[in-house]
Amino acid sequence: MEEAKTNYDIVIIGAGPAGLACATELSKSDLKVLVLEQKDIIGPKVCAGGLTRKDLSHIKIPKQLLDVRFKKMTLHTPLAQTTIEDDNDMICTIDREKFANWQLQKLKDSANVTIKTNCKAIAIDKDKVTINDSFAINYKYLVGADGSFSAIRRFLKIETKETAIAIQYIIPTEKYKELEFFFDSKLFKAWYAWIFPHKGYVSIGCMCDPRNLSAKTLQQNFDKWLRKNEIDISKGKFEGYAINYDYRGYKFGNIFLAGDAAGLGSGLTGEGIYQAIISGEEVAKTILNEKYKAPKIKELLETKRLQNQAMSTLLKIGPLRNLFFAALVPAVKNKKLVKQILKRVA
Repeated sequence: MEEAKTNYDIVIIGAGPAGLACATELSKSDLKVLVLEQKDIIGPKVCAGGLTRKDLSHIKIPKQLLDVRFKKMTLHTPLAQTTIEDDNDMICTIDREKFANWQLQKLKDSANVTIKTNCKAIAIDKDKVTINDSFAINYKYLVGADGSFSAIRRFLKIETKETAIAIQYIIPTEKYKELEFFFDSKLFKAWYAWIFPHKGYVSIGCMCDPRNLSAKTLQQNFDKWLRKNEIDISKGKFEGYAINYDYRGYKFGNIFLAGDAAGLGSGLTGEGIYQAIISGEEVAKTILNEKYKAPKIKELLETKRLQNQAMSTLLKIGPLRNLFFAALVPAVKNKKLVKQILKRVA
């Protein structure tokens, strides 16, 4: 990778999945690309670390990099529970630093992509970005891949109203072997709690939209749920993160947004890695070809529409949610029905 300079064709802010996917696609061109990451290490991020079947199909990540692969999952509701099984992997867990290193490996021999860490964008203009107080970099195109609290999104004055929150404990244990989801309307309204086993640790968390369930109440309900399920968090590390799902567009003249910065995260499931990868690639293709219509972003938005519709319905039915969740238990035994549901909302 070449040394930094002050003029680049494309500057990407953020070296997460979206930024690195965008850089990988652009590395196939002759354009000079700079990726700026404000942290000193690329990869670690507060995240449950789940990859769905469509992630695995598109990303083609080597299986040896996956933490745990699940061909079954258990769904719990206050009234019933069931286990769904399949011949193929349904969900896998992965360590975010390992995932980032795999993305970086694909760029290690790139002659036109430069990656710099410890570089925080502190001022943004229509044709330049200033980092670390004084160093200005000129660009032709700017890509904001800098997460839910995107500086690029703020520069564009794009409002963000729809932000989910997730909280979790990372517990160093291999006690938990099964992938589990817990639906309880009284505790989590339209959302859920999870147990995601990894190699050497487990992510146990929950999520909600704070407009419908405050962060304080979510924490109280989560604590109640942890006690009920006798989960020992004494050695766990508490973490919280935001999921921006308020999509307002991805192309704004010569400035683009990808992943959570664009509001492409899921407010229903919390998923964001797949959306980040797809949108990063599609932004790169749009920069390289002004006639490109970004069809995969359109697919993301259709899935997003269906997820938002499902979330809205769950919120509207209020106290009936637990009955609805219980009704899903026998329904998910139908493999054809499950595949159709997953195809539409996951």
